[in-house]
Amino acid sequence: MSAVHHEPEASLKMGLPLSNGKLAMWLFLVTEIMFFTGLIGAYIVLRQSTPDKTISLGNAVAHVHWPAPHDVHLVELAGAINTFVLICSSLSVVLAHHALGQKQVQKAVRWIGLTLALGIVFMGIKAWEYKAKFEHGILPGRIGDHLENSDIGFQYKDRVRAQLKALVETPETAHLKKDSDVYKAAESLYKALDGVDAKPAENIKGVPPLNPLEVGQRVNEILKAHPTEHLGLPPYIPYGNMWASCYFAMTGFHAIHVLVGLIIFGIILLKAMAGTFGPQHESFVELTGLYWHFVDLVWIFLFPLLYLV
Repeated sequence: MSAVHHEPEASLKMGLPLSNGKLAMWLFLVTEIMFFTGLIGAYIVLRQSTPDKTISLGNAVAHVHWPAPHDVHLVELAGAINTFVLICSSLSVVLAHHALGQKQVQKAVRWIGLTLALGIVFMGIKAWEYKAKFEHGILPGRIGDHLENSDIGFQYKDRVRAQLKALVETPETAHLKKDSDVYKAAESLYKALDGVDAKPAENIKGVPPLNPLEVGQRVNEILKAHPTEHLGLPPYIPYGNMWASCYFAMTGFHAIHVLVGLIIFGIILLKAMAGTFGPQHESFVELTGLYWHFVDLVWIFLFPLLYLV
């Protein structure tokens, strides 16, 4: 009697064809995509829903539109450099993962170090941009906006009056000299707020006070003529508060994500210095790279929306 030969049954493996870590990272990135889609979508809706129009108040006429990059001190070149920097950092983290897969640990560490350096450059340029916003008063709730509205307009005029009074009475706090052109312009506007101009020929009682829109336009003229002076005067930018809220929300959350990536790259370098980093961390570097690619992709959407369109 011949023996019956039984083939061993193939073992069944249930689950997705990827590791648990990669699955978790992709699920996390899906939530991040929804988060930034909400921010970017809200920005697009708000921008498209703001009409271009012409408003007048007294003798002042203003053409109202969504702020252009130069209106809010955005430098297109700085945004383009940051875009290039992040794209290069995506390449360097890919090369780090490839080198680690080839068991070239020192080469991988060098690529990780370059990625960290590029991320720091990005954050440095972004900090420089934020500094310009703070110096020019382009912050949510600090910008002159909707000055045709009587309540908002006169609140803006009161803020300008308080700042001008401080500049005129204590110019040394803003490093101004009383014989400087910027001081004379601030003093002239301060006196003109309530109907008296600083020029003797025009120092006539009964001159009507400036309305809020005229104040905003005069403030913009002073700020444009003296861009290097830190006067603390709130600029007049139609839709400026809405723009600033969107800008700081989108770029702020993006910067936080960049910072998280930099911390992870820093931890990798610390492990390399301690001699505990090696080919066994290939999956960890791959997952970190996925996160970093997502951060770069978000910026590729933010750059044209904020700097170019």
